Amino acid sequence: MPKKSGIVYLFAGIALIFSALSLFLYNWRKDVQAGQKAEKLLSYVQAVIQERKPAAPAEIIYNPSAPQEALLPELPVTEIQGYGYVGYITIPDLKLELPVMSEWDYDRLKIAPCRQFGSSRTDNLVIAAHNYKNHFGDLSQIETGDTVIFTDMEGIENLYEVTLVDTLNPTEVEAVQNSGHDLVLYTCTYGGVARITVFCDRPEKDSDTTDSD
Repeated sequence: MPKKSGIVYLFAGIALIFSALSLFLYNWRKDVQAGQKAEKLLSYVQAVIQERKPAAPAEIIYNPSAPQEALLPELPVTEIQGYGYVGYITIPDLKLELPVMSEWDYDRLKIAPCRQFGSSRTDNLVIAAHNYKNHFGDLSQIETGDTVIFTDMEGIENLYEVTLVDTLNPTEVEAVQNSGHDLVLYTCTYGGVARITVFCDRPEKDSDTTDSD
């Protein structure tokens, strides 16, 4: 009888190891596919932006205190392969550059980060992404002072600095959508029990524009 019990436990252990390995490989494959898809879509988004720029494009950086022209508060949306996009996000310290979809749902999150709320033109933009390694999986590694750039579909760059990194409960929706920060990025922790949340703000303007006498 003890021998039979030992064999049962052995096979049960092997089955559990096999299940865990299968789950790991499944998630890894999904992560790789998501990264490849996002990379391809990013090239489409950047191509559209480049086409809309003047023949000799100058760098356009949004300055909320002195905008180059009156901008509509809503971000322009471009449809690519059946989905809307509002631009792309760049996080240099994570070596990350990803397209941003205009709307949020679980199917879209499998493709690319999504704008959940707000606009860069009203300084209340919230972007959510899956915790795939090729999406926002390394968001917890970001540090205060790191740079984040959001470029919209008109080629306007929005420069931010990370001011706070926090872990929130999934129910703390108000803390994300009405944070008072200019940009919020977030993703689930592994297991989905909490949200890694990064709060960003536009850096203070250098007072190097002195009044001429």
